Formats: sequence, C-alpha cells, structure tokens
Amino acid sequence: MILDKVLAKPCEGESKAFFVKMVGDYYRYIAENAGEDIIAAVRDNALKYYKNANEIQLPPCNPIRLGLALNFSVFHYEVMKNHKAAVELADLALQEALDKIDELEEDDFRDAKSIIELLKENLTLWKEEESGNDIDDL
Repeated sequence: MILDKVLAKPCEGESKAFFVKMVGDYYRYIAENAGEDIIAAVRDNALKYYKNANEIQLPPCNPIRLGLALNFSVFHYEVMKNHKAAVELADLALQEALDKIDELEEDDFRDAKSIIELLKENLTLWKEEESGNDIDDL
C-alpha cells in the first residue's frame, strides 16, 4: 500500500502523527461500510494506526492531536460500538485542551477551537443517547 511507503519515510512529531492518523482514518472509513468478509481486518488496522498515532506526544491543543481524538473517539463509537471508550477518549482530550486553551496565541486558538467544538458536540450527543437508553431500559 502506498501509505506504508509514506510511513516508512523518516518523520517525527506532528508530521508523523498526521500521517499515522490518516492511515487510521483510511481504515475507519472502509470499516464503516465494510462487509462481514473484511470488517475484522480493517477494524483491527484502524485501531492499530489510531493507537500508534495516539502514542505520539503532542501538546493538548495541537489540532492534529485534537483531530486524532475526535476521529479515534468516533471510531470507538461507530465502528467498535464501544461507547464508554469513545466518551472517555473525547472527554480526556477535551479537558486537557480546555486546561491549556488560555495559553494559546490567537491563530492557534482559532485552529483548536473548531475541533474542540466538535468534541463537545459529540460528547453531548453521546451522553444524551446513553441517558436515553437508560430510560428505554426501564
């Protein structure tokens, strides 16, 4: 695969996180529409690449890190059907970013703000769905 060739090139930090996240996204998109014959393989690949990207140390308000948290949490929610992991991942990224948001320059703040808003929206939606499920279970 061409993405493996890209990942084989030497790069570090933000660039590495971006490309590894991109491969995770690639497999996630396939998994969202995959048939039973390939779902396990593409799901496992997405998980592997998202985990690898998540291990790369980036500042809490870095847009690549926030985008990774957003996409990785959606992967947990939509593909893995692990709502608890999705909420925990998104909530942790959101809290860490909000703790540092006041330290950002104006341009960095604008870059981070839109992704932070998406994380908030997902968390609100997911928590509402979970509380709605509790009521349905009664």
